[in-house]
Amino acid sequence: MIINTVKSFIEKALLVGLFGLSLGVMPHALAASDVRGSSDDTSIERYRGSWIVNYRLTPDADYRLVLGGIETVNGVERPESSQRLSGQLTRITYQIPQGTRTRELNRFFTDQLKESDAELLFTCNGRACGSSTVWANQVFNESTLLGLVDSQFVITAKLPGQYAVVYIVERGNRKVYAHLDLIETDAAARIGADALDQGFAILAVDQQPDIDVITQINQQIVQEGRQATLVVHHKGNGFEDALEKSQRLAEQLSASLLARNVDISVTSVGAWVPSVLQEFTSVVVLVIEG
Repeated sequence: MIINTVKSFIEKALLVGLFGLSLGVMPHALAASDVRGSSDDTSIERYRGSWIVNYRLTPDADYRLVLGGIETVNGVERPESSQRLSGQLTRITYQIPQGTRTRELNRFFTDQLKESDAELLFTCNGRACGSSTVWANQVFNESTLLGLVDSQFVITAKLPGQYAVVYIVERGNRKVYAHLDLIETDAAARIGADALDQGFAILAVDQQPDIDVITQINQQIVQEGRQATLVVHHKGNGFEDALEKSQRLAEQLSASLLARNVDISVTSVGAWVPSVLQEFTSVVVLVIEG
C-alpha cells in the first residue's frame, strides 16, 4: 500500500512540476521574481500573484514574540506585551500585486490560519498597532515594511510546533507588502502536523535529516494508525548518477534509522521529480500512506 502512496506522490509532483513548466508557469519557489534561494513556508500559503523580495533563515534565534501594540512609555516605544522564544526563525517578505487592499490580505491570512486551527494570540489594525517604524525596524529589522500607519495589520498565531507573525502594510508609494516571521520551536510537531495534514512533508534539504526528529514524527504517525516512508531525491550529474547518489543516501539513512530501532522504510528516486528538487542538490521527503 505504501508503495502505491509513494507512486501517487511522485506522479502528482511530476504532473504539477512538468505540466507547469510546459505552460511557462514556474513553481512558487522558482518564480522569476522570487529572491534566489527563497521558498514558501509549508504552513502558510502566499497571496496569489505575490513574490518574495526578502528571505532570511536563522537556525537558532532568540526571538521576541510581540503580543500587543506598540506603546510609548517614558519616551520609549516598545510592545505592550511580548514573549521570549528560541528556535529556527524564517523571515519571508512578499510584495503584493498593485491594487490589493491590506484589508483583503488580512482576511486572506486570518482565514487561512483559522482553517489550520491556529490559536490567534494577538491581532490589531491601523493605529491600534502603533508605530510602523518600530514594527519595520525593531520588530522585523526590515525597512521595506515602513508604511502608512492606518494601513497596517498584525496577526500573531500559534500553530503546531511553531509561532507565526504576519505583518501587512502599504507604503507611501502604494506598494503593498506582507511579511511573515515563522519561529519553529518544535520541529517534530510542525513537520508531523504538515505530513498528517497534506500526506507529505519535506524533512531535509541538502543535508541528512535529523534522526531524533524522524523518530518523534514516526511515533505520531503510528499513533494515528498510519504508515510512512522516506523518499530520497538527488540531482546528481545525469539520471544514472542521480539514482546512484540517492540510493547511497537512502542506504545511509536506513542504517541510521535501524541503529535507533526506527521502523520506517526508505526509498530513492534520483532526479525523477524535478518539481521537488527545484534548485537543490538533495531533498528528503516523508510520505504518509492514505
